[in-house]
Amino acid sequence: MPQIGYIRKIIYIDLDTFYAQVEQRDNPALRGRPVVVGGDPYGRGVVATASYEARAFGIHSAQSCRVALRLCPEAVFLRPRFDLYREISREIQAIYKRRTHLVEPLALDEAFIEVTDIARESGATQIALDLKAEMFQQTGLTASAGVSSTKFLAKIASAHRKPDGLTVIPPPGRC
Repeated sequence: MPQIGYIRKIIYIDLDTFYAQVEQRDNPALRGRPVVVGGDPYGRGVVATASYEARAFGIHSAQSCRVALRLCPEAVFLRPRFDLYREISREIQAIYKRRTHLVEPLALDEAFIEVTDIARESGATQIALDLKAEMFQQTGLTASAGVSSTKFLAKIASAHRKPDGLTVIPPPGRC
């Protein structure tokens, strides 16, 4: 049973446009260009993800690739490389698990990390910064993170400063 005053510390980490970011990392010619990972833009495919450069044209996940092509004819369309994305995801999960076994992956590119017990020394915000730095050093990929006392608030916080951001929502009464 939690003690009175017990406040959980949750980190939510979401890799920024994960599939597109991997493609841009692996092919420097794609950096700075609108990249769409998904299906055939001349068929019935859908967008799995789009780089921030493509999002500037209104392209988003789950959108028809045909519509995405209309919005941005100069976009580079790539088929997903799920085996590679899974391998990178395992690398990143291993980084989290070196800190704590309390990791709840939601997808290949996002996870909740419970750090209440280990945050007493350095703090949850510092742990999030360290995780982001280690992920970047090991994989070359950026992520956005949210830190709060609940999963819901941590997830909301992670979306606030994308890409490569960190937002903390303090518990009520701790502002």
